[in-house]
This record gives sequence, structure tokens and C-alpha cells, in this order.
Amino acid sequence: MKIKFYVESFLVGGIEKVLLQYLKNIDSINNEVTLIIGYKQDELEKLKSDIPSNIKVEYVLADDMYCTLKKKKAIGKLSKLEKLKMEGTSWLRKIKIRSRLKELISNDDVIVDFDMTLSPFMKEFKNRKVTFCHFSLKNYHRGIERRLKKLGNRLNDYDKIVVISDEMKKEAIEMFPFLENKLVRIYNSFNFDEIYRLADKEIEKELEGKYLLAIGRLEETQKDFTTLIKAYSKISNEVEESLYIIGDGRHREQLENLVKELKIEERVKILGFRTNPYPYLKRANLFVHSSKFEGLPTVIIEAMILKRMVIATDCPTGPSELLDNGKNGMLVEVGNIDKMAESMKKVLLNKEIQKDYLINTEKKLKEFDAKLVMKEFENIL
Repeated sequence: MKIKFYVESFLVGGIEKVLLQYLKNIDSINNEVTLIIGYKQDELEKLKSDIPSNIKVEYVLADDMYCTLKKKKAIGKLSKLEKLKMEGTSWLRKIKIRSRLKELISNDDVIVDFDMTLSPFMKEFKNRKVTFCHFSLKNYHRGIERRLKKLGNRLNDYDKIVVISDEMKKEAIEMFPFLENKLVRIYNSFNFDEIYRLADKEIEKELEGKYLLAIGRLEETQKDFTTLIKAYSKISNEVEESLYIIGDGRHREQLENLVKELKIEERVKILGFRTNPYPYLKRANLFVHSSKFEGLPTVIIEAMILKRMVIATDCPTGPSELLDNGKNGMLVEVGNIDKMAESMKKVLLNKEIQKDYLINTEKKLKEFDAKLVMKEFENIL
């Protein structure tokens, strides 16, 4: 079977990490596998070296104005004029993408649209088509009826639609009952042994000590590190732990300025991107996840694998499913600074309460075994 995976950008987020697990675990002896990346972004593609050598990599747009603009947008350096240029020439970009896709995809390929960004073009392809939804579908259309209808129509062009949590599947059926037979829930897969091995690496000596940790793209429209930082500022004089944040993105400067405004520069460190975040996670006294919406947060599962206590916002979708409605970790209301502060303080000042939460995680983790996940995936191709 010839399988063409597609992702619009290959940067440093959770989607890319999940995709890497598929590329590493798929049967590449009996399948010819290609990864198609929409935009070449050079130095921002920090995970590209992790793509297995037996996977062929192709780009749709490799060296033009749109790659440059996409790169600037990713790091938050896109000017208003450049934004207008990007939007004003979107018709030309679509023509170029459509033409290149027809060069890259043959009639007998199975298309796996890993981030749903091929949806505007899928009606034109008669191949077997699978897509992945990584976020709550309600957040794709933002309550706009016209967008909702367009989303449903585009999803209907696929043969199978993979959602990554039971909550997402339930939500999708409520929104689009006509898609019920196309929806399949497949959890993200994880290589536990690799995570354990990577977690044994050392961290910088100056970062050793007691800390709580957050990991994610510095993208405030979704991740909401603002709430976390403000919550931590309320308890920073009462706990021993510093706050470390691993990640990079267009809102880094905004978050660094917030830290300065709150006068907690000595206690909060924004570490930027780390190729291997697991040693930091393994040594953390607490992992905190503050998103406004998700699909199934990869980092929460990684924290559970490394037996870290988790506090997460009860956002759509994923955290409550992973934390078993609060049995495997604490859930707090999205954007509630006081509740987040209160929960962090409670856990950090009384670590004995973590034991009961951690006991419950083992059973849930078995569902993320790579062999089980790949079998489910191959059944829908």
C-alpha cells in the first residue's frame, strides 16, 4: 500500500510528535510511506531529524514568498502589511498548492491528512482519504454557523475521520450526526521505553532544584500560560518551587513581559524549546496544563508516563478523560486564576496527596500502547 501522510507545517508541537510516532511504528516493509509537508520552514523544523530515514519527505511549497511569510507568522514577526499580502494572494497560493498536490499524489495512494489542512482540496481526489482532528471541533468554527456548515461538508469528503478522544467523538456526533459512521476514536500512541530512556538524561545544573513545569507552544489563543503565570504569582512567596515553562512561539515576549510586570523574574524561567523535555518533566514536583481547548493533550500523557502529578484545566477536550474526571489528577476551571493557585499550593505544600492520584494512572496508560494504536489505524486504511 502507498500511504501519503500530509501536515501543513512540521514544527515543534504535539501534532508533530504524534505524527512521528506513526511514522516510526507503521509497517514500512509492506507499505511505501511518504510524508508531504505543506510549507518548508528550514530552521523552525527542529524535529525533522527525528523522521525515520526510510520515510520519503516531499514539500508542497519549498522556496517561495509563502514559506517566508509562514515562517514569520510562526514566530510572531508577520507585519500587518505582510498579513494583508498573505490574505490578498491566498487564491494564488491555493492554485500553486492544488497543482503541486496533483504532482505528488497518484490515484492509488491512501491520503492521511494529519492536521485537516487538506480539506479544501479533498473533493477533487478520488483516493481513499483519512483525516485526523486533534482539537475540539467546536473551536474550529468559533460559533459561526457558516463555518460550521463548511466544516461538516469538508469532513464529509473523507472516508474516515480520526478523533483522538471519546469526548471529541461524542461532540462531533452531536454537531454532525451524518458523520457518525465515519468517525473513529484512536488514541495517540507513545513509546514508553523511549520516553523512560530520554528522561534519564541530565539537565543544566543551574536548573536543578525544586520546580513545577508547564510545556507547550507559547500561543495564548489556545495554551493560556497567562492564567498559569498569574496563578503562580499569587503563591510564589508560599512555595519553594520555581515555575519553568518549556516552549516557544509568537507570544513569548508577551509572556516574558507579564513575568516582569508581576516581579517574579527570579522565580519563573521561560526556557524556550527543548528537543528532549523529558528530563525536566521527570524531575518536576508538579506538571500544570492551562489550555483553553485541546484534543487529547500529549504532554499530560507524557507526565502520567513519568509518574508526575498533573493539574489541568477542564477544557474541551481531553483532560477530564485522561484524568478520569479528577481521579488521576486535579481539574480546575479554564481561566480561573484563584482555583489554579489554590490547587497548585495544595499539592506543593502537601505532597502526600499525590500518591492516591498517581495510583490510578496505570490502567489508563495501557490504552496508549503503540502496537494497539497502530493496529487500530491500519484497520481503517
